[in-house]
Amino acid sequence: MEGTGPSALWFSRGALRQIDLRAEADYGLAPVVLMENAGRELAHITHKYTEPSSEILILIGRGNNGGDGLVAGRHLANAGYRVTFASPWAADELSTLAAAGVRTARAMGLPLRERFDASAMNAWRNRSAVHDVILDCLFGVGLNRNMEAPVCELITAVNESMRRVVSCDIPSGLDCDTGQTWGECIYASHTVSYCGMKIGFHHPTAMAALGQVSIGDIGVPLQLLAELALPEPT
Repeated sequence: MEGTGPSALWFSRGALRQIDLRAEADYGLAPVVLMENAGRELAHITHKYTEPSSEILILIGRGNNGGDGLVAGRHLANAGYRVTFASPWAADELSTLAAAGVRTARAMGLPLRERFDASAMNAWRNRSAVHDVILDCLFGVGLNRNMEAPVCELITAVNESMRRVVSCDIPSGLDCDTGQTWGECIYASHTVSYCGMKIGFHHPTAMAALGQVSIGDIGVPLQLLAELALPEPT
């Protein structure tokens, strides 16, 4: 595990929601600022798994996790990588912040493949190279229900692709609090966990899915993190 300071802190889903709310209410940190910081952290870690010719496939969810991926893709494209965004949903189904990221991506000429499914994933794998990388930005810590079958099938195809996967905040499909899965989950090479560790990371299922874990600093004041942190699970 990488990182210092916040790396020793553990959070539940409820605590992370409070961090988002109070970062804005108490410290004036708008969600778009935290998203920008999160995306930059994700891009930084992704660099470690790439070669100059790597293509980076970024799987975009409907919520702010997808927005983080869109920011990361902008930074990676600026660094010279070939970036493709793909989402199981249509662009008009994304959250407000994620939709803003789509507008930026399109203005930059970066492709977004909508209604991306397991078949499309397999086609990408078949034409990709072993040093190409997948960014998992489908679901974040808010997931608390079984995923739809097409998304589970997409995740299975990702796991079968034999490509390195970097997960944004938590591998998609894992429950933040229990570490168990909601039907299927990504098995990541690396997870960039924002603010600190999730209490569900102690579960054996989560441990198998996380890969290497690093703590992503998104600019939340340490005093707020320390106030809302929980004891490390045992």
